[in-house]
Amino acid sequence: MAVYEGMFILDPTKFARDPGAAAQQVADLLTNHGCTILAARLWDERKLAYPIKGHKKGVYWLTYFTMPGGNLVALERQCEITDDIVRKLVLKIDDRIADALVQHALAGEAARRPAVAPAGPAAAAPATAAPAGPQ
Repeated sequence: MAVYEGMFILDPTKFARDPGAAAQQVADLLTNHGCTILAARLWDERKLAYPIKGHKKGVYWLTYFTMPGGNLVALERQCEITDDIVRKLVLKIDDRIADALVQHALAGEAARRPAVAPAGPAAAAPATAAPAGPQ
């Protein structure tokens, strides 16, 4: 199966109300068309160059997935009639760089997540520095 990159511009008001549901809608759309999602993440929220369907801003959702090539036309048609997807672009990725792009997307998602402080007594105690110089 071929690896594809999908960039979906989502409705920012619906994404702001429930980010999980908007992301799940894209994932469900892809899996209903026989896709296997390799990586999916929020890319950015940006002002659009020109209004699209009355929207001046859009939420960019980046997805890498595998899919049989015959399902591409049906997927693109479904994206056109889905209200939450303002615009989409699906590109076939060269097999030589597919792994690197997927790993980069996964690393970008990990970098966006806030670091969680460890819980417990060790986390509450402040770290002490070693004395500077001989005593």
